[in-house]
Amino acid sequence: MPKYMLDYIRLCRECSHDISTIGNMRSIVIPTLQREVAKIRSAVSMVPEGCPELQQDADLLESAIRAGLQRCAPQPAQQELFAA
Repeated sequence: MPKYMLDYIRLCRECSHDISTIGNMRSIVIPTLQREVAKIRSAVSMVPEGCPELQQDADLLESAIRAGLQRCAPQPAQQELFAA
């Protein structure tokens, strides 16, 4: 897996929840990585016997993307949780 993808996974796990960082992740980084996963899946499908290494990379990246989307989802403020 390319270093920039591994860097994304590391940075996402260490997210500071800064609003500009979250905005960049949701609008630029995550969509770009989703396109990369699609390219990897396409390449794997073209090889008759498959490519386990690429398949594992795609699985890892998809898992990281799902986690990133969950981390970047806006969370309600505490007072909103108890509003009637």
